[in-house]
Amino acid sequence: MSPLFMSEFAKKTIVADAALELIQSNTRMVASMAAAEPVKLFEGLHCRVAKLKNVSLHCANPSQSYPCFTSTELAGHIDINVMFLTSSVRKVHGHGSVHYVPQHLSRWSTNLLGGGDIDIFWGSCTPPDERGFVSLGPGVCYESDVLRKAKLVILEVNKHLPYTYGATHVPVSWVHHFISSDHPLHTVAAETPNATDEKIAAHIAGLVPDGATIQLGIGGIPNAIGKALLTKKDLGVHTEMINDTVMDLYNAGVITGRHKTLWPGKIVGAFMLGSQTLYDFCNRNPVVELHPASVVNDPYRIGRNYKMFSINTAVEIDLTGQVCSESVGHRQLSGVGGATDTHIGAQRSAGGRGIVALHSTTKNDSESKIAFELKQGAKVSISRNDIDTVVTEFGVARLAGKSVSQRIHELVNIAHPKFRDELLHKAKAADYV
Repeated sequence: MSPLFMSEFAKKTIVADAALELIQSNTRMVASMAAAEPVKLFEGLHCRVAKLKNVSLHCANPSQSYPCFTSTELAGHIDINVMFLTSSVRKVHGHGSVHYVPQHLSRWSTNLLGGGDIDIFWGSCTPPDERGFVSLGPGVCYESDVLRKAKLVILEVNKHLPYTYGATHVPVSWVHHFISSDHPLHTVAAETPNATDEKIAAHIAGLVPDGATIQLGIGGIPNAIGKALLTKKDLGVHTEMINDTVMDLYNAGVITGRHKTLWPGKIVGAFMLGSQTLYDFCNRNPVVELHPASVVNDPYRIGRNYKMFSINTAVEIDLTGQVCSESVGHRQLSGVGGATDTHIGAQRSAGGRGIVALHSTTKNDSESKIAFELKQGAKVSISRNDIDTVVTEFGVARLAGKSVSQRIHELVNIAHPKFRDELLHKAKAADYV
């Protein structure tokens, strides 16, 4: 780094306590998410806001039960709006200060910027490079959009963050304050697929052609799909989240992006979450590009990819095609994220397909996940008007363009055999078939 940039960076570097003092009553804040979450902010925020009133914080995917989320004494002092819940905070959702904001991932930036002035953006970054730029590292879902509009920008400098390319570069001159924060990154261990996951993956692999562009989530089913796709050639990636499965397919020579129509040859995502090996793989890797979810998850852009295949999982689906992927009844588990964005976008693609994958049963085969009706209070993540293809371990059901009666027969055929007669009986009693 040149002496000029080094001097500017040094002048802007302060301690965390000094940065926390910049938060005042009636402050509207946005924090970065997932592996880029600002640990210094989350660790110290509860002490600071306890002295203030009407502070609002917008964030997503918190990795830990930080006191600012769990304290029962902060009501009225801070309102935390979480755009995607995790196991660390879902128990406190709706209690005290934590509230879930339902919205498509493609709309996060737009809604944050349209909700009023952003007084502080607090995120994470790499140390500056020789040209005076820092990288926002593992994610720019909304971070790069919001940072440019915030009145005050504070970044925690972490040498462990991968230096990534795309919309991640920020000049030192755009940042008001830096904080040293060399903590290990949040990692997620890859879930080992079970036999049911592998059966579902085999069905999906039979649908995905060579040269397709794919979007995958995280969990046992997506990990099994990764293994099932090892026989494919020249796949591309356009996905909201880059995970270890994507890395493994690239290292196996399956992902080349040769036939991609948008960003050919590139692995494109909005953020990454996985192992330290994944972060190391993405560090200064020109194959990987991160762009805001307002771009990556825009259904119209997704649809410009030739043979785009979106593969998402779900909690349950009813016989008419309504998909719940974010709650069990009234209990909110996560969020809609980009499920609808990618499912709809893939169907706009020539030769593309939107796929919802799920086990046929839950609770040791005592309950069907293909249900006559969703649980009371269940949140519809993908409407029946947008549903395309559903896959369980028992097969594939193509629902797009089909009548309710046709859909019921398709879904009953891929339900667990022990529930098929019951499902069909209920459908007939309701005059669906």
